[in-house]
Amino acid sequence: MRGDILKKLIEAHAGGDEGAFRKAALQLAAAESAAGHARIADELRTLVARMPVTASRGKLVDIAQPRGELADILEGGHREERLGDIVLSAETHDELRRVLGENRASAALETHGVQPRRRLLFHGPPGCGKTLAAAVIAGEMGLPLMTVRLAALFSRFLGATATHLWAVFQEMPRRPGVYLFDEFDAIGQARGDAQDVGEMRRVVTAFLQFIDADRSPSILVAATNHAELLDRAIFRRFDVVLAFDLPSEAAITELLTLRLPHGGFSPSFLASLTSRARGLTFADVARACDDALRSMVLAGEPAMREQDLVVAIEAAARRATEQPRSQV
Repeated sequence: MRGDILKKLIEAHAGGDEGAFRKAALQLAAAESAAGHARIADELRTLVARMPVTASRGKLVDIAQPRGELADILEGGHREERLGDIVLSAETHDELRRVLGENRASAALETHGVQPRRRLLFHGPPGCGKTLAAAVIAGEMGLPLMTVRLAALFSRFLGATATHLWAVFQEMPRRPGVYLFDEFDAIGQARGDAQDVGEMRRVVTAFLQFIDADRSPSILVAATNHAELLDRAIFRRFDVVLAFDLPSEAAITELLTLRLPHGGFSPSFLASLTSRARGLTFADVARACDDALRSMVLAGEPAMREQDLVVAIEAAARRATEQPRSQV
């Protein structure tokens, strides 16, 4: 595949087609990343970013954004998130780092007849980092994050949903990336459910067949808030099953330290704020920090105030009490 991309590079350069040259260069970076050569992929993207844009060549198109039939089903784009941008339990963090290491070393693993683990199932309450973790994997690997739009995937026409799903799996070898199936229980719900219809049973069966046949270099991430609804056969198809739980007090403190100005608050105040935030999700705490920042700006203050943070955390706690997690 890289030979074909190099041919496109030379043809684009010879023809003076800047858009085609950039597209081929980014495709080459994606291919190198998929082969486990993350450093080379990052260097290629940096070089492309430094290229001057010639207005006369026309509008450049992000090759990560699907077009044609898949434009309504997949939403793609490169991500900047890294491991340092997410707070996880030590066990989940270590497992994520291991998965990244395996996929970066895919070429070396394959020489020994072993494949990196690239089918991941994330489950846990909403707001605990599942979607962000998928973005981090994409950012760390230098691959686009391709999010499957469930509303477009499911069709009112009998049999069309499985066809749309097949189109996504067909795209995975052609466009290496991190493919995110969010709210995965809508696809992988248990067959034989009393409220199930024949169409959904066919969708689950089709997904199992497609994932078994998949040999692409892409990473597949399924995320669900309701693992208990999934078909039992689904779990066996994933290499890694990770639980994303509500944050511990230590994790809340780590997130506050990450999101708030360094050195702006005393350890005792952070400990008090952590205690108030007990039971909240990562998303709740991050949103409260943003609310406090908005209050600072609106009040014309030069720095974030302790009282604004307390008010924001307490408001987040009230919202969490009023809205059951199962309905988020």
